[in-house]
Amino acid sequence: MIIKRLELKNFRNYKEQIIDFKPSINFIYGMNAQGKTNVLEALFFMGCARSHRTSKDICLIKEDEGSF
Repeated sequence: MIIKRLELKNFRNYKEQIIDFKPSINFIYGMNAQGKTNVLEALFFMGCARSHRTSKDICLIKEDEGSF
């Protein structure tokens, strides 16, 4: 499977974010606590319909929002 685009809305620390992936190698980098693992968690959630970090989906919703 090749993922071309990831659109996040109210997921963890992201209000709204669109990430376009290239068909070759992609790097996810940044400072500490910027959301790199949250991007990986979103990709995992898309494929497995669950988080690798928590068993409660409500923990994935951005604070003070109703859904993601």
